[in-house]
Amino acid sequence: MKINHYPKLILVEELKSPLRIDKYLSHILSELSRNEISKNLKEGNIKVNGKQVKPSYLLKGKEEITLYLTISTIGEQTIVPLKLIPEPEILYENQDFLVINKPAGVNTHPTLKNINEPSIASWFCYRYSRAKKVGEDKLRPGIVHRLDKDTSGILILAKTNSAFFYFKKLFFSKKINKRYLALVKGEINKEKGRIEFELTRSSASGKRKIVLPQKKKSTKETTKKTKVALTLYEVAKKYQGYTLLKVEPKTGRTHQIRIHLASIGFPVAGDRTYGNITSVDEKLFPRQMIHAYKISFFLPNGELLETQAPIPKDFLDTLKKLPPIAKN
Repeated sequence: MKINHYPKLILVEELKSPLRIDKYLSHILSELSRNEISKNLKEGNIKVNGKQVKPSYLLKGKEEITLYLTISTIGEQTIVPLKLIPEPEILYENQDFLVINKPAGVNTHPTLKNINEPSIASWFCYRYSRAKKVGEDKLRPGIVHRLDKDTSGILILAKTNSAFFYFKKLFFSKKINKRYLALVKGEINKEKGRIEFELTRSSASGKRKIVLPQKKKSTKETTKKTKVALTLYEVAKKYQGYTLLKVEPKTGRTHQIRIHLASIGFPVAGDRTYGNITSVDEKLFPRQMIHAYKISFFLPNGELLETQAPIPKDFLDTLKKLPPIAKN
């Protein structure tokens, strides 16, 4: 087995509360498992302010972490082709790519931590064996964009490298239009709205993002790496205590829709990360209630392709349980 050594320096941001170093690094270094991080800590390959520490060491913020890691070479890890039952519905297909309706509860692609679990990418390689060589990441063959595990809906999968880089360019230049349905907690009075807050990593968790209002940034916040994010929404239907929205993200940031809607006081129903989940929510919502229902873009020949994904049964069943707005 080949060994890959590489140095790295991490400056810990200000933390709201102490956090174990192995947990902190498992968020920052998503390519490594927590066991690999613990092993490197015990071997002295990871030091805090120049000193060796245990995996249980509590970071308080502002520390300097130096890493000289020893891990299995990432490039040698390849995806495992696996079946998905039932298979995702194929909405459109040609020789270069396909568009599917991703079911909720399935990861778009695996990581080294769950490489043997079924995902859309592993199913894609199972069904199209040549897809394993498509793209830039052996764990994400053919994947040009992603949906959260508990989000259902439209996903594009590239069968060829020419299609992969074509779609990558379209996404980068914001020439792909995506539409989502999102059920949120609360009754929104405005029929249409615009949310434009920047996103950055949370101090408490490397993965979670937070919103930075553009007009209220402190000097400390401006030192963080932030990304502009814009989301448009309009009301599709109102219920007692809930609103069904049509959402159009103009940028493609991680968790953008969920964070933006929560930031204006209307979190996505069933969202266990950014919403306030109650016992009632646990019973009513099988997952975070987001569905990517529509996508449109131009093909290389100039033809406009527009595809829609049917709303899944669990989403429709949930909507039927919600009390309608009482008539005056």
